[in-house]
Amino acid sequence: MILVMQFGNVEAEIEFFASLVKANGWLKGDHIDLGLYLIQKRQQELEEVEISDWTTTDVFFMNHIHTCFADNKRKKEQVGWKIRNSLLNVVNSKVPTCGMDWQNAYKVYAPYILTKYKHWVTVMIDLVKCEIKVYDSMVSLIPNEILKEELSPLSITIPNLLNTINFYEEGVYANDCSRDWWCPWPIEHEINNSTQATDK
Repeated sequence: MILVMQFGNVEAEIEFFASLVKANGWLKGDHIDLGLYLIQKRQQELEEVEISDWTTTDVFFMNHIHTCFADNKRKKEQVGWKIRNSLLNVVNSKVPTCGMDWQNAYKVYAPYILTKYKHWVTVMIDLVKCEIKVYDSMVSLIPNEILKEELSPLSITIPNLLNTINFYEEGVYANDCSRDWWCPWPIEHEINNSTQATDK
């Protein structure tokens, strides 16, 4: 008999946990999603005593960002983007059930895999300043140009997603760009973080 545990969208067997402590093991999206699910669950439990202005989303969400971007960029005009329900459900806190509605958050933290380097970074989506910050444990590994290129699906899809649901009651103006349906959010490589290494 195989013991399988369910954590949100993640099913975990013994091998799932054992792989975390193996030498030269690889951190997979499901491992990250499990950790983020537990953070959201804990945040929900503490809701009555501590109000947070941030939330998280997962690898699942980022995969759907890429698919949504690929579907829409084929259009000749960037008008009337079709946004997937899977993305809307995350923003509206329907999935996962312990998630926070983005209307109640200022910032959203998420994992992001830089496919060319097979390297994980954390992105912070600032819903107030309309920008994306990237936190990287190895700042010198990824050139800024490549980082911005890899994150372009996110910087373009997020404003379109928020526009679809009328996230902002009125037009938001920041970074010299009106936050309409087609204005990519700026991406900033955050290098002033003491947890990040610069000499790897």
